[in-house]
Parts: sequence; C-alpha cells; structure tokens
Amino acid sequence: MLVTGARGVGKTTTARQIAKSIAFFDDLATLTVFQDSPEAALAQFQEPLLIDEWQMGPEVVRAIKRTVDRDRRPGRFILTGSPDPLSRSEFQSLTGRAAIVRLNPMTVRERTSRVAHPHGSTAVSNLLNGTPPQSRPEHVPDIFGYLDIAAVGGFPECAAESSEAYSQTWCRDYLRVLLRRDLPLFGSRRSASHFRRYLSAAALHTARSPEDGSLRNAAQVNPGTHRDYRHILLDLDVTVEVPAFINEEIPALAKSPKMLFSDSGLLIAAMNKPLAQLKLSGDLYGRVIETFVLNQLRAEIEALDRPDALSHLRTHKGVHEIDAIIETDDGGIIAIEIKSANRHRPADIKHIEWLSQKLGDRFRLGLVLTTGAYISHVRSKVTDKIWAAPISLLWH
Repeated sequence: MLVTGARGVGKTTTARQIAKSIAFFDDLATLTVFQDSPEAALAQFQEPLLIDEWQMGPEVVRAIKRTVDRDRRPGRFILTGSPDPLSRSEFQSLTGRAAIVRLNPMTVRERTSRVAHPHGSTAVSNLLNGTPPQSRPEHVPDIFGYLDIAAVGGFPECAAESSEAYSQTWCRDYLRVLLRRDLPLFGSRRSASHFRRYLSAAALHTARSPEDGSLRNAAQVNPGTHRDYRHILLDLDVTVEVPAFINEEIPALAKSPKMLFSDSGLLIAAMNKPLAQLKLSGDLYGRVIETFVLNQLRAEIEALDRPDALSHLRTHKGVHEIDAIIETDDGGIIAIEIKSANRHRPADIKHIEWLSQKLGDRFRLGLVLTTGAYISHVRSKVTDKIWAAPISLLWH
C-alpha cells in the first residue's frame, strides 16, 4: 500500500497504527542497509512493514515487486513519503500489486472528535442515501466563525492547537519550506519567485477551472509554464482537482475540472492576505468557504470508499453551474450549492431546479448549504426535493 498526501498531513503517524515494524529511510544507517541488499533487508522486519520516506531509496520498490510476486499475501508493506519525479517512475513497477490511499487533511468532524463508528451514520452518508437533513446542529457559526475554522485547516499540527493565528503562521512557514526544499526536485531551473507568484494567483482562483485562462493571465506565465506549475501543485498535494460531471443526455457540459486547494488553512496563507482583511472581501471569502466545504465533502466521500462520486457541473459559458454533484450507489444524483450568505435566495436554487428537470427520477436531492442557522424545505415550482441547511450540518 502506498499512502500519499501532503507533507505533514499525518501519513506516517497513521500508518504506524497498523504496522508491526518500521524502517525509516531518513536514517542513513537504515537506508544504507536497504541500498546494499534490499531483499535481504526486507526479510529482517516483521510484517506489515512500514517504509517511511521510501522515495529516498527507490530501489527498494523493485525488491518489493519481486517479493510480492513470490508471496501474494496482501498488506505486507506500507510505503509512506512524498514521491518526487525521479522516484515516481520506480513506483510504477508496482502497478497491479499495490493499492494507493490518499490521506486528506483532517475534517472538522475529525478535529472535534465526532468521528462515528465506521458503520455509523453521518450527514454525508445520509445524503448519499438521498435522506434530507433532519435535525438542526447544536452550534452554528456565523460567516466569520466559519472563516476562523477554515483558517485553522486540517493539518494535525494546526488542529491540535485549534488557533487560527498559530495555524496561519504554521501554514506560511510550510509554504516557504515547500518552495525551498521540494520545488528544486522538479528541476533546478525552477524559479522560486515565479512559482510563489503562481501559487498566490492559484489561491485567488481556487474553485475555478485551471483551464479558463484567468489563472494563467493573473500569474503572468505562458501556457507551458502554467501547465508545469499546475501539475507541480498537484504532485505536492497542495491542490486537488474535482472532475466535471458527465452526462451524455445533457448537452454543452464543460469537461474541465475544478481546482481546489487541498486545505483551507494553506489556501488562506497562500492568498497572502491577513485574515481580518479577508473577512472584508466577499468575493475572496466566498471562494474560501466553497473550498472549505468541498474539502469536507471530498474527505467524507473518500472515507466512505466512493472517491469517484464527487464532481462539479458547469455548462459552456457558465450558463448553469452547480458547486458539487454527488452520485449515489444506484446512480441517483445529489446537487449541492454552497453559499456564504446566512440564508438562501430564490436564485440559489435555479440551477438545481434546471438539473432536476434534466435528470427526472435520477434527481434525488438538492441542498443549499449556507452560513445560516436553520434547516428549511425550499419552496419550488419544479421539485419538492430541495432543502437549505447550515454548513455545520456536515460535522454535527
């Protein structure tokens, strides 16, 4: 198993909970043993064996391939680390022999210790069943409270402190180290200052398509550099991309993904604006709220073993847009709009209504998530399946 995710997200700490032995490749003595005789070294450890920072000794991957081919028992090896371009090609030799698991930053539900039993019911699992929201959350923040929660983010170091000021300092330092230590792995000619400018522009364009040209123009880079930088951010797990919703019966659907920062704390730090200033900019904090909520949904859906269930919808020229589309096990569709306002407005449901007409019986539920305090059944002349609810429903 290869556990992927951003640096500092808790890959090693999590994997240690199921490993019986550990080999740390950032320890030179251990690394030397594996470089000298990788297969013999593997045999010295109890399984499951966790190999941390495996990319520092990529030759061990070939040894694991040979070992696994001889003994196909699952769960023998766990690899954690941050693959660079050179080691990634080595890992490809394990295709068909290894599972890849992405570890996301912690959700608010995890941070506040409201994690249910694996078979228990959660707000997102209820949505996947087409169940409308039922009970109002005990605590509902206002817009500025949500922004404070988003500023903390989901990295364990920040979640433990639960302080937006501490988290923002940590995230800014994290990005500086990333530029100094990891960017050179993608080519010695990469300019840290140019990439930093691109990073800030990407933060200001989160929750948009990376292919619409506005990000490239804002970052002042040519198409080739934009393409390279976009994939570096993905490789570093700083950003993720939500695929476009596909339905052959609906014409003019755009196929471009939506780019998101993988953590809202990192996003705010990359915007390079004080939190107090961000709270006075409706357009910017709207993007932060959308990114924050989509990451809560994305992590919950992946934890339910439905990594391909989340998408976004946009028709050409943006005539119709829906922030999140979730496909249920039986092919039903849940449509979600995310709003930073404290109440829903008639215009907030028009795209959901349009989609319900297009899908017919496949449409199971429409949901408008707001910074308001109440759950309500939204009046519509088109469908009786639209509800409005507080964002905090996702973790209560």
